[in-house]
Amino acid sequence: MAAINIALEGFCIILTLVLLGSLVLNGDRASRYTRMFLVLLLLNLLFLGADAWAWYWNGTAQFFWNWLGNLIQYLTGYGLLLLYCLYLLARLAQWGAWRRVRLAIALLCGAGAALTLLSQGTGLFYVITPANLCQRGPGFWLSQAIALAALALVGSVMAACWKDLTQEEGRTELLYILLPMAAVAVGLHWGRISILGLGSTLSLILVFVNVQLQRDRRLREQDKELAEKKIAILLSQIQPHFLFNILGSIEWLCETDPPRAQEATDELARFLRGNMDILKSTKTIPASRELEHVRCYLNLERIRFGDNLRVEYDLGPTDFFLPALSLQPLVENAVRHGVTKREEGGTVRISTSQTALHYLVTIWDDGVGFDPDRPQEDGRDHVGIENVRSRLAAQCGGSLVIGSRLGLGTVAQVRIPKSGKTQGKENDHANPRG
Repeated sequence: MAAINIALEGFCIILTLVLLGSLVLNGDRASRYTRMFLVLLLLNLLFLGADAWAWYWNGTAQFFWNWLGNLIQYLTGYGLLLLYCLYLLARLAQWGAWRRVRLAIALLCGAGAALTLLSQGTGLFYVITPANLCQRGPGFWLSQAIALAALALVGSVMAACWKDLTQEEGRTELLYILLPMAAVAVGLHWGRISILGLGSTLSLILVFVNVQLQRDRRLREQDKELAEKKIAILLSQIQPHFLFNILGSIEWLCETDPPRAQEATDELARFLRGNMDILKSTKTIPASRELEHVRCYLNLERIRFGDNLRVEYDLGPTDFFLPALSLQPLVENAVRHGVTKREEGGTVRISTSQTALHYLVTIWDDGVGFDPDRPQEDGRDHVGIENVRSRLAAQCGGSLVIGSRLGLGTVAQVRIPKSGKTQGKENDHANPRG
């Protein structure tokens, strides 16, 4: 039986060392919780090692080593119990409250340590027989009752704070108490196998895994928040740029064609009333709404350029999601830096299609094009296109591919993967009017 217990404690020591190494390498050492948990792991190692040591010398001629192992195991066991209870109270954010509970737990653990020392002469908790065998004393039950009482006090705090915990937190916190209590209860009635060491180790593993999961969840939430802030900044760079160009067109029409300027103003007012939520959105929106946004923009530009700007639509599926204002900068490039640079004007064609893995939005123009192998030297700001590319990747895992040939035109294709939030619930196809 001694060999089984030594092997069991050795296995628990290995598990504790793994936790200790992981916490040292990846933990936040500035955190009070991390420092407390490190001490918990070190105490657990000492507790397990002392128990294995005592089992090794139990029944041999080495009385002193057997006695020392049992003494250290009991004393470190109460130290481990005290710090574990205080750690759970700290994790519950109840460190500043329930001072009497903390004091009661400290007194219980202190009493357990004092009675352990008293047992060396009275055999209250345990006794070393002349054959050098460790046997339970008449008050052994009291040593376990102290542990159960300390854990029960922490459980009472959890019960008082239950309404402030989520359902998941409540179940987890309950396990923190029930698992070691079960180990103590089993050990009280079954003394041939060292259950306490296994119970303490499993409890620490449960706490460690849950804390790491919470930490990872917080990091994901922080990353998401930072990504949304970045998207908001990128989007804020596009919105003024778009409105500035539209107002510039209306200003030009006011000088050259006042009736058309009035028509353009009415169109812009309708556009802003119907799409203000799109302008403010940092989330993905249905493709049908984004295409309606593009249609309004092109109507405004056709008021200015007349027959020099021709628009064609070839719309297939539109029941998918993409970032707000992700198509308008591409269409604007096709108009302002493509077809309208030709004296005779040109055509912009917008189409949607799909493959087995992607939804595709293609914006083609037969404008002047450019040489993709040469840097642009037109003095223009290309932030809009890079913003589109960044938001596509960040918000829906999409991509943007642009190809062009000098003198022949440009093709921009948006690719949206068929997964997650790119799967739309709406199926209302845009009905662009040219």
